[in-house]
Amino acid sequence: MARGLLIIKTLTPTHPGAGTSLGAIDLMLQREVTTNFPFIQGSSLKGAMRSHLHSALPDNEKSVLDAVFGPRDAGGSDLSRGALIVSDASLLFYPVRTLKGLYALVTCPEVLRRLNMPHIGLKVPDSILTLSDKGKVKTSNSTKSKYAISGKVYFEDLNFSVDTISDGDFNWINEKLGLDEGIKSRLFIVHYDVFQYFVEFSAQVVSRNKIDYDTGTVDKKIGGIWTEEHLPPETYLFSYLEDNGKVVGKIKVKENNLGKEKDASSFEWVADKLNNNVIHLGGDETVGKGFAELRFKKLQEAKNG
Repeated sequence: MARGLLIIKTLTPTHPGAGTSLGAIDLMLQREVTTNFPFIQGSSLKGAMRSHLHSALPDNEKSVLDAVFGPRDAGGSDLSRGALIVSDASLLFYPVRTLKGLYALVTCPEVLRRLNMPHIGLKVPDSILTLSDKGKVKTSNSTKSKYAISGKVYFEDLNFSVDTISDGDFNWINEKLGLDEGIKSRLFIVHYDVFQYFVEFSAQVVSRNKIDYDTGTVDKKIGGIWTEEHLPPETYLFSYLEDNGKVVGKIKVKENNLGKEKDASSFEWVADKLNNNVIHLGGDETVGKGFAELRFKKLQEAKNG
């Protein structure tokens, strides 16, 4: 079976919402129960990909969507599941404000260890996965010079000493994730507690209201201003995708530089259609929120049984 990773980069503030809240923010992000990290539910991600493809594909290719994602009509006679398995999208890199260097991307060892899980198996270097001091961050030598002021870096309202590791220890970002070299020049490894602080208190909060057409003031039926929590632009998440081997019919995809077609798994088909494309995720589409770029990276095929 074919399998791979989907890397998501938010281009505009993105609201994968969890519904109404009793807290200070009315509409919160979806968050993991144990870590409180933002994430995107697999069902939301799968639906967004299907919706985009349904709008973008010519009519003669839309029949493939039922085989890949499952039948749209839940009450129909065909209740077979789709061939593509889509996991929740977990947080990978998170943008923070910096005193020097415009912004940085931060992550932590606990997040990166998820890439080492057996079903993914990227083997992130051990030098990146060890950090016990909350007052320190890790980055490459070249990145430190762009951000450090008198040996320290300043993220949001905090400052940190910097430990440097080899630039080569960050090569997995482009080699195994297929991401741009430029990410390495912004990436810092922080302690788990620090990362948790950033993702809890540095989310983008937007205040909105609805205006009554007749009075030109706030619509009293809505009750005034409400607030929404968004993932900021430049946030990276990853989702694990797998083909369960039950593709219905034949799916064709062009081979690299040959102009031919071949049979393809559902993962290969979706990756061919959506790689480097921009789709919409979450709410507030009509006010410019939720646009995200998708990158697919195929992993070594798993053997059945």
